[in-house]
Amino acid sequence: MLHGDVLMADLDVDQWRNAQHLLLRSAKGARRVVCLLEKGEVVKCRHTHGAEVAQAPAKVDDLQAAADALYEANRETADFVLVAERDAMDEYFAEYQNAWQADEDLDVFVSRSWSLLRDRYSSSIVTAPEPADQTLGLQWKLGASHDDVVAAAEAFVAPDSTAVLAVHDEGALWTSLILRFDGDRKVISIGTADPSLVDIHGDRAEVTQRLVTFANGREGKVGLVVSATRDAAERFLAADDKAAVLAELGDDFKVERVG
Repeated sequence: MLHGDVLMADLDVDQWRNAQHLLLRSAKGARRVVCLLEKGEVVKCRHTHGAEVAQAPAKVDDLQAAADALYEANRETADFVLVAERDAMDEYFAEYQNAWQADEDLDVFVSRSWSLLRDRYSSSIVTAPEPADQTLGLQWKLGASHDDVVAAAEAFVAPDSTAVLAVHDEGALWTSLILRFDGDRKVISIGTADPSLVDIHGDRAEVTQRLVTFANGREGKVGLVVSATRDAAERFLAADDKAAVLAELGDDFKVERVG
């Protein structure tokens, strides 16, 4: 779905930063306890923000049990706990880097890499309270699986077309994405609104139409427009039953096929 050589150009700093805030979660920015082992012996158990680690173990036999216990003891100061064999971490990152193939979609590569944490490294690299493949690295905040996202693109996006996302807050376009899809529905270009060329302030419908006009001029063939308030977008992404939430949100979250 995400082409291996996707073009990322004309990204406005504020629009792109807000898109990342809306759609991505980084483990790097989280408060976390990191407990590294060598054959069960603890060689490091520290809080990334310098807080004292409560009930830090000296030896670990069951990594998941240790992670769960550490999280319960430190949940007021930590967003998650990582317990891992140091050798396993080295092996995982080496395998992750070597797994990339130049001709494959980037999302396929990332999904396959996360699957290693669910399978081969499930007992040697663990986190709490959520599994490692849902915690580490850069995670989508879509509230949907990779297969669900691919299926949604197949259902809503026409081949060789452009999709526009417009999220509004406090009378302005808070963030935007302009996604160009090729004939195989692979994203080949990612951009945002350019506030120097598009007036991002004003009525939501009018701002969205200006963005669509801009996208048509730059990428052409806009076929799908998603326009939402920031609150509605965050509620939709966090929901498990997206159809039910979409019905509740009404005009605050609109999905339209155009062209």
